Amino acid sequence: MENAEKLITVTGRGNIHILPDVTRVEVTINSIFRSYDTAYQMAEANLKDIGEVMKKCGLSTQLPKTVQFAIDKHYHNVYDKGHYTGEQEFDGYNLTQVVRINLGMDNALLTKVVRGLGENLTDVEIEIGYTVQDPRPHQLKMLERAVKDATEKAKIMASAAGCTLGLVKSIDYSEHEIHIYSQARHIAEPCLAAGCSESSLDITPEDLVGGEDVTVTWYLSNANKDMK
Repeated sequence: MENAEKLITVTGRGNIHILPDVTRVEVTINSIFRSYDTAYQMAEANLKDIGEVMKKCGLSTQLPKTVQFAIDKHYHNVYDKGHYTGEQEFDGYNLTQVVRINLGMDNALLTKVVRGLGENLTDVEIEIGYTVQDPRPHQLKMLERAVKDATEKAKIMASAAGCTLGLVKSIDYSEHEIHIYSQARHIAEPCLAAGCSESSLDITPEDLVGGEDVTVTWYLSNANKDMK
């Protein structure tokens, strides 16, 4: 249509490489107990033990943060002569606890914390990863690069079509929490954590990679005349 708006919509991608400044230790505890009360008491004991590890490492007991906590009924499948009967039997309460501890980039301190967790906790798995203390400045840089990327692409496509970019009509971006994180090591058993040394945890983290998408729509005008 002659009077229809001439538009171009392009999605830009803004990627950056980020040097991590936080070592994240995530502790996951899964245990089954015969009663709910016993499971709850063990959860409290686990937090107390983690607090004691923090004290021994010269850290605040407020540093560990519980990010998941659940006590659910646990069932097992019933089999008859090797065949599943379709029935389940209750066998206790499953405690799931996930506690996150953010440390600096200090391998000696990391080793003390991991060893202490392995020596004081049972049924524990430990994940070591890297992130950043404040992701906000990095997110803003990604958004800036995403808009520039969209603009560069739009200029090339408009020129190839014999047009020029006009004013921006809209910018579409969905606000969300970004997760800049990279897993480096998974320790599956407390005995392995207790036996860690500085050399075994001497991890050189790679740069973290983050990216954001922004969609921009421009008015188009023919190259040989001004947009009306």
